[in-house]
Amino acid sequence: MNLYAFILGRKHLLSIAEILHVLDPKDHIVDITHEAFIVDLHEELKKPQESLNRLGGTIKIAKIFSELSLSQSDFASPISEHLHRLFSDRDTKLSYGLSMYSFSQGYDRQIKNTLMKIKKSLKADGIKSRFINKNFKNVKNAAIAGEKLLEDGIDLNIINGTHNTYCAETVALQDFESYSHRDYDRPARDARLGMLPPKLAQIMINVAGFTTLNSDIDAKTLYDPFCGMGTVLTEGLLLKFNVVGSDISPEVIEGASKNIDWHIQEFTHTNQSQLLQPLFPKDATSLESKDFIQQPDCIVTESYLGPPQTHVPEPKIMKKNFQHIQETLTRFFRNAHPLLKPNTPIVISFAAYRGKGTIHTMEQLPEQIQNLGYKIEPLIPKEIAARHNLKSEQSLLYDRPDQTVGRQIWKFVRI
Repeated sequence: MNLYAFILGRKHLLSIAEILHVLDPKDHIVDITHEAFIVDLHEELKKPQESLNRLGGTIKIAKIFSELSLSQSDFASPISEHLHRLFSDRDTKLSYGLSMYSFSQGYDRQIKNTLMKIKKSLKADGIKSRFINKNFKNVKNAAIAGEKLLEDGIDLNIINGTHNTYCAETVALQDFESYSHRDYDRPARDARLGMLPPKLAQIMINVAGFTTLNSDIDAKTLYDPFCGMGTVLTEGLLLKFNVVGSDISPEVIEGASKNIDWHIQEFTHTNQSQLLQPLFPKDATSLESKDFIQQPDCIVTESYLGPPQTHVPEPKIMKKNFQHIQETLTRFFRNAHPLLKPNTPIVISFAAYRGKGTIHTMEQLPEQIQNLGYKIEPLIPKEIAARHNLKSEQSLLYDRPDQTVGRQIWKFVRI
């Protein structure tokens, strides 16, 4: 068995949707919780870090080495046995961390007891050790990276599942520094355009359905008709897509082009040939087949989110904003239909306003798009949701507590 745990990010349903879209049909989903996705892969991950680098919604991947019954509370014994197998001949001090996932709140005491038992067991085996858990809390990724646990130590995880508890060793850690670099260090930024996070762009690209965990894609073309500062395009380059982009604003195109040039220089495993044609200024509602050197295999895009908002607008203003966005997107989908091959996926974000306990969305828009010759592909299918006690979701929300404007992520398929 090749049992792996994917530790999920803040928007766990989006993380789950992303993983579902990159799995091979031969892979077997074992368990899904609000913090972890357990899967038996049909083949071992060849390069775990490269696999994780493809996933915007997963914070780490861990290889499971022991399965316990839910009634078992002694986690220290199987972990100590695993550490003894790995480090019995080590003559330098071993650094390690321990995190627990999908347990009820207030499990600090369990972490403390387990850590102390592990340390005692290692000492009895003659292995000097130190744990890095601060105040017996879960270890943050920055601490794991700073202590170089994956290179010269070990990061351990205990995951409470539906039927079993799993002990796992971290084999890949989300490269938060790379995401930060791609987001904040690029030469052109414009807060008015919504600032699509690279992680979310990566999730949306993966939801299109062409990427896999273990290998690069085979020469697929991604098109972004509302490319803004080019985040979807640069993330597409990293995922080995050929990319094409356009935007209605020539000034925006200039900024996106700078970002793409910078990205190609910074990340040597991308290259200029993946940009199939120069970015071009074009109203997305009036695209023509002659605009493309190559017909796109998928569209991934952040649609216009409306004017920046510091608070939820009055109902009259909200209705006006939504109506304008809705009209633009309806024209775009109608115009795009004859330009696309049947079964072409379109992954797109719509604006959503986040009020106190309420999310305001463009409720009529998805039905209007379906009437134009598209079908909705649920981001979390009904059969998966039913099997793992999840809510079947046609779309998913990406938002932050401190922001008014969120994003509703949809996947449509051209009929």
